[in-house]
Amino acid sequence: MRLGFPRALMYYEYYPFWAGFFYKLGIELVTSPATNREIMEMGLKKATDETCLPVKILVGHLMALRDVDGIFLPRLVSMEENTYLCPKVLGLPESVLYAIPESEVYTVDINWREGKRKVLHSLLAFGSRIGRTKSQIREGFAEAQRWQKAYQRMRNAGWSFEESMVCFETLAEPIKLKDLGFSRASSECRKPQKIEDGWLLDEGIHNDSGKVPRIAIVGHSYLTYESYANMNLLERLREKAQVMVVENVDANPIEEQQGHLHKKIFWSHAKKIYGAGSFYVEDPEIDGLIYLSCFGCGTDSMTNDLLARKARQNQKPYLVLTLDEHTGEAGLVTRIEAFLDMLERWGDYEGNLSSYGERLDYHSSLT
Repeated sequence: MRLGFPRALMYYEYYPFWAGFFYKLGIELVTSPATNREIMEMGLKKATDETCLPVKILVGHLMALRDVDGIFLPRLVSMEENTYLCPKVLGLPESVLYAIPESEVYTVDINWREGKRKVLHSLLAFGSRIGRTKSQIREGFAEAQRWQKAYQRMRNAGWSFEESMVCFETLAEPIKLKDLGFSRASSECRKPQKIEDGWLLDEGIHNDSGKVPRIAIVGHSYLTYESYANMNLLERLREKAQVMVVENVDANPIEEQQGHLHKKIFWSHAKKIYGAGSFYVEDPEIDGLIYLSCFGCGTDSMTNDLLARKARQNQKPYLVLTLDEHTGEAGLVTRIEAFLDMLERWGDYEGNLSSYGERLDYHSSLT
């Protein structure tokens, strides 16, 4: 049995969970191709105008899945206690079924807010639909949790998204192992040499002062790693800076930052973004922060405001990049270059050049 899995939205955080689950059940999980112009245009034409860019991309990926026995599209309600996922995720899969009328859609509700037993109960009910026994589903559930935890450890240790995800994809899709010339049993994921002390080190990065800026990018994973939609933002930055992301921060600092709020954030992604962003704002090793947002995202409007205030209080350079299907590459590149130039000037003046308008340089102090 081969089930299609769209390379969009929740793929960027929870694919290892489902890859491990179906791997144990002997079902091949086939991901759609990386986002390209054709997929983007299919999504924009088919999706409703009111939906956000990530959902439009999801629709395009659903239409791009071919030669599979069905499409797997789970409804992820909550992935941890006392939180919910974004409303657009809660509305899946019904809100996008119009895009795949001829394909059989397999779905299951996952709600960790109600406890592990409830999640297992939902998976057991789903198992009868795909012809698997209760014992097989329990084994698959345990394997899924192991794969997800392994993914989190890899990201916290400094693996890039691409380097960590290729390990799980090659295990879940045997055809990729065959193309690489080795069997599933002999596959092994090794930590790339360019990862060191939690930083992705790129050779040849330098500037006139000899100091490589360190930048943190915070935002939804399905925007940060969606290289086509964000116009290859990560690679552009890695050419001139060392880059950290939300997933490089483990759960403890995120929870600690939540404790400083009057009320904890109950949206899962907003919680992670704010926690990691606050951690980077207070980290003296981070030279600047970039918030990658999606036009029309309600949770971003709240989280961005909270982080912007904290960055202003700590005098941390802060840039907001908002993406939608109309975002132009030239404008994005210009803003990135201007931000990097500001960081360089900031370093030259040792922090005496305010990034928030007030002039604090040497000459103003003489008058």
